[in-house]
Amino acid sequence: MTAIQRRVLERSTTVSWLRVQRVMLGAAALWACMPTNVRAYSTPDAYAAAPATGGGGGRWFTGSPAEGLGCSVCHTADANQRHFPFYTAGLPLAGYSLATSREIVLSWPEFAARWRELRPAAKAMTNPDAPSPAVGLVAEFVAESGKGSGTIEIDAAGADPGELCEMSRPNLQPRLGVKLYQVRSGVAPLQVKPDSTGLLRCESRQLGQRCLVALSSCGATQLRVRWTSPPSWEGPIWFSAGFVATEALSGTFEGDSVQEISVPIVQAGTAGGKYQQKLQSGCTLLSAEPNRRSFALLGVLGMVAVWLVRRRAARGTAPHVRGRR
Repeated sequence: MTAIQRRVLERSTTVSWLRVQRVMLGAAALWACMPTNVRAYSTPDAYAAAPATGGGGGRWFTGSPAEGLGCSVCHTADANQRHFPFYTAGLPLAGYSLATSREIVLSWPEFAARWRELRPAAKAMTNPDAPSPAVGLVAEFVAESGKGSGTIEIDAAGADPGELCEMSRPNLQPRLGVKLYQVRSGVAPLQVKPDSTGLLRCESRQLGQRCLVALSSCGATQLRVRWTSPPSWEGPIWFSAGFVATEALSGTFEGDSVQEISVPIVQAGTAGGKYQQKLQSGCTLLSAEPNRRSFALLGVLGMVAVWLVRRRAARGTAPHVRGRR
């Protein structure tokens, strides 16, 4: 083979490989945006359930670097939807120090006021045709090192009325509207129970270990958590949360008020500007775990791409080589 023939063959192979990459990228995008069976989650317990039963398959949709996906992959708003803000106070935006505790307050006063308008008497029988408000919140701290994001504590015994569920029946005891979970890949999620003093405590010390706060829709108007930073430097630590609120359950993903926040907290005394960014989701809808049909489609598209490359290599290089003889 002459030098010219080799160059022509190398150029043809390079062009063919670029075409393969385009085909595979297109296939991946098609798979990611493919409609599959998904459902919204009205209780935090469903995040850990299997997708076949309407669960999240272990995805929590906080939008953190460890999670990737946020609430907006399913829930969407429209121009006619009322906007309900979500507020976060107490984050150490100037930087965190080692083993330092801070109280973080999460609140949604506008939606809480609207909830009371739609449900003025929690113990009264509700009209089935009346709007049914709902709210959901998931939040976590995640270190970029993958470990050591600190400790989260929630004082169930000292909770104020705004953190408790509304009293829908006289015989119910006041209860927190939030749950705390310890999550790690390959291990079933553990719901943290209060100790003898009524304290819920979750510590992230090992690689991949996460502490997640999840709010149920029960009439609570705010949430207080105490975050203690890790005892060693772990680089930037992200606070990420997703907040979804609706005035009326519709059975669809459209028309919800969706708020997402993802804030990097750097070490005290260091510049954090380069970490400031918004994490945005890609497709409108994505199943919590890929199904076999999706993998089969990717396999078929891959084989077609390889066949096209071989065919073009066989038909495209020969005329150029013969023409140079």
